[in-house]
Amino acid sequence: MNQPIREALPTPTGWLIGPNRDFCLFFIRDPKSVMVAPTVFTQLWYCTEEGIPTKLKNTRRLDYESAHETWNELLSNDWELVEHQINDKAA
Repeated sequence: MNQPIREALPTPTGWLIGPNRDFCLFFIRDPKSVMVAPTVFTQLWYCTEEGIPTKLKNTRRLDYESAHETWNELLSNDWELVEHQINDKAA
């Protein structure tokens, strides 16, 4: 008998930069959270005007719904998704 394959819920993941370009927020799924109720870590960083993180301000753990709500609220308040945060040569 075949077992159904469970897929993880899509979670907000990536870097957002604030409208004043002084903070950036990193969203990453908690790898230890369960698939049906994922949690997300956020890290708020001070950053340069180019969006390069320089110093960690705080870390938080959010449930799935709170993470989505925060992600969408920030995007609607002029935060921008940073496409290429990691330097490919350094990775």
